[in-house]
Amino acid sequence: MIYLGKGLRHSQLKPIKPVSSDWSWLVKQKAIKAADVDSSREADQYKHNQGQFVIAGTMTKAIRQNTNLVSRSILFFDLDNTNGDDYPTAVVKIQTAFKIMAYLIYPTISNGYKGTRLRVAIPTDQPFNSTQRAQLGTYLAGLLPTDWQTDLTSYRSNWSQLAGLPILNAYSLAHDEQPISHTAPFLNLHRALSQTKILSIKPQRPSPYRQTVRLGRQPWQEMANRTLTSLIHPPSINRHLYFSSLVGSLLFMKVDQPVINTLLGWSNAHSDNPLADDELQRVIRSVSKSADRKQRAHG
Repeated sequence: MIYLGKGLRHSQLKPIKPVSSDWSWLVKQKAIKAADVDSSREADQYKHNQGQFVIAGTMTKAIRQNTNLVSRSILFFDLDNTNGDDYPTAVVKIQTAFKIMAYLIYPTISNGYKGTRLRVAIPTDQPFNSTQRAQLGTYLAGLLPTDWQTDLTSYRSNWSQLAGLPILNAYSLAHDEQPISHTAPFLNLHRALSQTKILSIKPQRPSPYRQTVRLGRQPWQEMANRTLTSLIHPPSINRHLYFSSLVGSLLFMKVDQPVINTLLGWSNAHSDNPLADDELQRVIRSVSKSADRKQRAHG
C-alpha cells in the first residue's frame, strides 16, 4: 500500500492501493518540476508546505506515527554528504554498489543548495519491520563509500519517516540531474539480513525461564539488550559502521550525548583494532548531527 502526504506539517496520509505493486507505482511517478525553488530557504519552505511525501508498506491507520507503521516494502534513504562528489559521480558509485538489485536514484528538493543531496529507493522481496530496517541499513551502508554520510544507520529516531517523491528544483533542472531507475531483482531480505553480522548476537538455546522473559520484553528492551551486548564485543573490522550503528541505537533510546561518548570510548578501548580518538569522535558527531537534522525536519 502507498500512503501519500503533502507537506511535513501534516501527519494525515492518503492511502492508495497500487494496481500491481508499490514499486511499480513509485517508478512510474514523474519527477515534479519546482523551478521556483532556487535556494536552501525556498527548499525548506517547499518541504513543509507543498512537498509530496510517501510511505510504502502497511499501516494500521493512515496517520504518520511509529506505532501505526507495521512494515515497509520499499527502503528509502538519503545521502546527506557525498564528501565532494557531484551528482553524476555519486550516481555512478551508487550504481556500482547496488548493481545486483533494483533501485531508484533521484535528487532531493535540497540538492545543489546544501551540496549533493540524493535519495535512493530500494524494494525488498518481502516486507520488513523496524528491527530489520536497522539491519538492512547496516548492510547497505557497507556497500557505499565509507566517507559518505547517509541516514542508513541513524534514521532510527523515526521509523515512520516520510520520503519525498522525485522532484527537480531549479538547480537540478539547470544541471539536467534526472531520476535514474534500474531493473533487477528486488533486494533479497533474508540474504541481506544473513550477511549483516554487525550488532548480531549468536543464537543460543534459552532455558524455559529465559524464553519467558524474552517474550515479555518490549521492543525497546530488546534493542537495549542487543546494543549493550554489542558494546562489549567490538569488532576489529567495519569499525565505522559498527560505531555508527551503535550511536543510532543509543540516540533512539534517548541516551544523553556524554553517556554515548563514554560508552563508545570504552567499547573502542576494548577493541583489538581501535579507532583513533579523534576519528571516533568524528563518527559520533556525524551520526548525531544527521539524526538531529532528521528529527527536526520530520518531527
